[in-house]
Amino acid sequence: MRGGALISEADAEELTDVPYGGLFGDTVLARVVEEIIADPHSSYRPKDLEELAGASAPSIRDALATLTRLDLLKASKDKHPVYIVNIKSKKFVALTLLAYASLDDREQCDCMDTAIRDYYDRVLRSRYEPYAVATFSDYNFTRTHSTGAGIKATSAGDPITGRMHAQSAGV
Repeated sequence: MRGGALISEADAEELTDVPYGGLFGDTVLARVVEEIIADPHSSYRPKDLEELAGASAPSIRDALATLTRLDLLKASKDKHPVYIVNIKSKKFVALTLLAYASLDDREQCDCMDTAIRDYYDRVLRSRYEPYAVATFSDYNFTRTHSTGAGIKATSAGDPITGRMHAQSAGV
């Protein structure tokens, strides 16, 4: 180890092949999660996941049952079910961001920042920004005063700076 690192470079290299950098261990469930998060728009059959995750049929069935119960996957009602990722699940979003965080730490890149910005633009912006804009719009400060020469002047204020702009009108 060097530079105060918690694990050696050799150990870090070994963890690149483990889902989420080893955060959840090297379990069948973690490998299935890694596969479905990596390609959330595919449909999955248990046989496909057996090959992708390198696991037995019973352990894949257990993992699929767990992920379906947690609402991360949706299963078809067929005799031989097909599974799809529930991309509307907040767990899906969180696991996707965690996958990007693992990649960022390993590769020194900004994938998670980009994903967060995209999520904010697609999902959150419309929820929060209209309130900030609505609280500021349509304020116009005016005051009218006599100039003493029979002319009334109206001053309109800038709501940001508070500066008044004079406009004259003859009486």
